[in-house]
Amino acid sequence: MRVRRRSPRAIPALLTTLALLCLSPPVVVAQERVAAPECSLLHVTSTFGAATTLRRVTLPGMTTEALPPPPGPVEALGYSAAQGKAYGLSSTGTFPFRDTRVITVDRQGTTHDLGPLRDLAPRVPPPWTGEIRAGAVDGHEWHLVTRHRLYTVDIDPDSATYLSVTHVTWLAPWLVPLPIGDLAITSDGTLLTVTTNYQHEAVLLELAADNGTVVSTEPVALPPAPYGAIVITDDGGRYVVADNVAGHSRFYRLGADPAETVELARSKPLHHNDAAGCLPTAPQPTPPTPPPSVTPPRPPSTPPETTTTPSPPTGTPPGVTTPQPPTNTPSRSSTPRPSPSSRPPSTSVPQSRPPNATALPVPTQRRPVRSLDTETKRQWVLATLLLIIGSGVVLRRLR
Repeated sequence: MRVRRRSPRAIPALLTTLALLCLSPPVVVAQERVAAPECSLLHVTSTFGAATTLRRVTLPGMTTEALPPPPGPVEALGYSAAQGKAYGLSSTGTFPFRDTRVITVDRQGTTHDLGPLRDLAPRVPPPWTGEIRAGAVDGHEWHLVTRHRLYTVDIDPDSATYLSVTHVTWLAPWLVPLPIGDLAITSDGTLLTVTTNYQHEAVLLELAADNGTVVSTEPVALPPAPYGAIVITDDGGRYVVADNVAGHSRFYRLGADPAETVELARSKPLHHNDAAGCLPTAPQPTPPTPPPSVTPPRPPSTPPETTTTPSPPTGTPPGVTTPQPPTNTPSRSSTPRPSPSSRPPSTSVPQSRPPNATALPVPTQRRPVRSLDTETKRQWVLATLLLIIGSGVVLRRLR
C-alpha cells in the first residue's frame, strides 16, 4: 500500500484553514422565553447639562410614560411595596452648599419632601449624603451604600426612629474602589448589584444586608460600564441599565444563562440613572354597564264573538218561543308578537395605556450578549500564532 506524502504547497493552505476555523465565533442559539408578567418601574435619568427627568417604564413591553420631574437629582431610590411609594435622596443647590433631603415618589410621580436624614447610630459619624449613590428597601429598612459603609435607615412611619440611621457597618476594603450604582433585594434578603471588577469585567456582587460581607460574586455577560439601576421583579427577573456603553445607555435583561442575557432598548448616554419597582398594576377601567332592555307591553286580547242559534219550534203554544242556552264559540284572533328588544349600542373598553405612553427605541436585532470565555481567548491566541508562522513562511519563500 502506497502512502501519498503531502506536498509542501499544502502547508500554507492548511495553516489558513486552521486560522479561519479558530477565528470563526461560536454560534449562540437564543432560546425562546416564556412571556414575563407585567411590571412597572420608576426610572430617574439625568444627562450632562440637563435637568433630571422621571418616567414610568412598563416591562417587558418597554413602554414609558413621562411623570412630573423631581425637585433635583435623585439617588438611592428604593420602592416600598407596603407603603406604595419609593424613597430617595434628592439634592438641591451646588457644592459645598448642597442640601440633600429625603423624598417619596408615588406611582403618579408626586413627590413629598420629608426633611433630612437623622443619625442615631452610636460611635459612627453621620453619613455625608453626597456620597450615597445606591439604595434598596426591604420591609421597613432602607439600605444605603457609600464608598466604604453600609447604612440602615428606619422608614416605618409609626416608629419613633422614622428616617433615622439605626445601623452602620464597614464594607471590605477591596470593595471601596468598585463602583456600586444601585442595589436590589433578592428573595433571600441579600443586596445585589452589578459592578466592574479589577479585571475590567462586569460581575454580579451579592452582599449581606446585616454586616456588608460578600456573599458571592458571579461573572455576568455584560460589557464593563457604570450601571446606575438594577431591579428584581416579582417573578425573579433581573433588569439593569448601563449609563453609557459605546455612546448609548442600554437596558438589559439578565438571564440565568449568558445566552439569555439580551439588550431590550438603548437611548442617549446618561450622566446618572436610578430605578425602583415593581409598582402595583394600575386598576383596569370598568366598562360602562349597558342599559337594561325594555320589553313592550303585550296588547289586550280581542274579546271573543258569541253567536246564538235558535232551536226549532216545538209543541208549545204559538207565540211562545223557548230559547236554548247560548253556545259560546270563540273565534281565532291574531295576537301580535312583541317586537324584539333593541340591542344596546356596543361599547368599547378604553385602553389602559395612557395616551402619552411611548415605546423606547428597540435595537434592530436582539442579539444575546455573550462574554469571551477562556476557550475563545485560547482560540484567538492560536489563530494569531498560526498567522505569524504562516507569514514567516511566505516571507522566506519570497526571499
